[in-house]
Amino acid sequence: MENNLEISSLVSDLLHHYDCVIVPELGGFVTDYRSARIDTELHIIHPPSKDLRFNAQLKKSDGLLANALSQAKSISHEEANARIKAEVDAFFSALDEGKTVRFEKVGILYLDSYKTLQFRVDDSLNYLLDSFRLKKVYAEPVYEIAEVPLPTPVLPVAEAVTPVDEKKLIVHSVEPAVEKEISIAKKMAESTVPELGEESTPIVPISESSAGRRWMAAAIIPLLFYLGLVALRSDVVHDGSIQMSDLNPFSNTSEVGKYAPRTDKFNLSLESLPEVIVKSDDDVIISEDLTEETNWDELAKEVDTRPSKELSYESEIVPATAINTYVAPLEISSLEFHVIGGCFGEEKNAKRLVDRLRQKGYAAYIMDFHKGLHRVTYGNYSTRAEALKDLSAIKEGEQSEAWLLRKK
Repeated sequence: MENNLEISSLVSDLLHHYDCVIVPELGGFVTDYRSARIDTELHIIHPPSKDLRFNAQLKKSDGLLANALSQAKSISHEEANARIKAEVDAFFSALDEGKTVRFEKVGILYLDSYKTLQFRVDDSLNYLLDSFRLKKVYAEPVYEIAEVPLPTPVLPVAEAVTPVDEKKLIVHSVEPAVEKEISIAKKMAESTVPELGEESTPIVPISESSAGRRWMAAAIIPLLFYLGLVALRSDVVHDGSIQMSDLNPFSNTSEVGKYAPRTDKFNLSLESLPEVIVKSDDDVIISEDLTEETNWDELAKEVDTRPSKELSYESEIVPATAINTYVAPLEISSLEFHVIGGCFGEEKNAKRLVDRLRQKGYAAYIMDFHKGLHRVTYGNYSTRAEALKDLSAIKEGEQSEAWLLRKK
């Protein structure tokens, strides 16, 4: 038998915040803290949690469930107790008929063969808030790998070259190809075996360290040459400045012009001047008014001293005010009910969840920073009915671990 959704969700929500929730005349659901543990047989690491059990002796009402129901339905305390009693009577009727009573995310109640009330817990949900979103970890055992010694390589021994005695070499009949091979063997013997009285040149092997130094010198010399070339082409020696074009050894710097200071006199011809030199709202100076005797310095001072009009634009540029679109504004965070989707110690993880939920169409926000955690909401509501409706849909389609928070 499925329990009433109101009672079932209320018991599940209250177990997140209280260690004991009593259903009058039925019994109490009690939670006990359990630390993290390792299952050595199944190789599973369990996070810290709350062990849930049912105590049939706790039948006296403490008012917790009735108060939660009266606030959720906006009814009186007496009417809430009446609804709970009617629901409990329906539970016992179903149990007498051999049926089971199921509390969502809590467990199942049933009668055994001795007509004793039994409880089978539903461990799919961890009611410890400190372990929110922590799941079981399946770990493979680590075995020590024994080191196997590698066999020592055996180097082949070079065979000694035996000198060829030409006097003992007797050839009766030799083919042309064989005769050619014999002549090559004679030359090799003469080159490898020194004659008596001759001093043999010792062969000095090249060590790996000397070969490495040669390669290092071969790499450093071009680099030093390149750095010297860059220093000569740029002004890094004089004023410490360098440009990107100076790093290219193949670029042509001869065509780059250098700055020349302005002189007092101008060497311009009237034919090269444009028709209009200066144009404003007050006057116009054209090239026809200029002659060879025109004093250019006075003309330049006259133009510079003329009042300039301020530029006007069609619209002013107003700097935008930075707005934090992740943190919920006051009118949203001050609502009473909130569907929580996650709590994070790192703000960047909370923002990542907000972005993901908004892509799915939820009005997600970082509601507040509570006990070192940023709490992210699916939605925020003024009434409990709206919040429970969306919470049920979110648990079925999005996240079964979402829960309802009520701020007073």
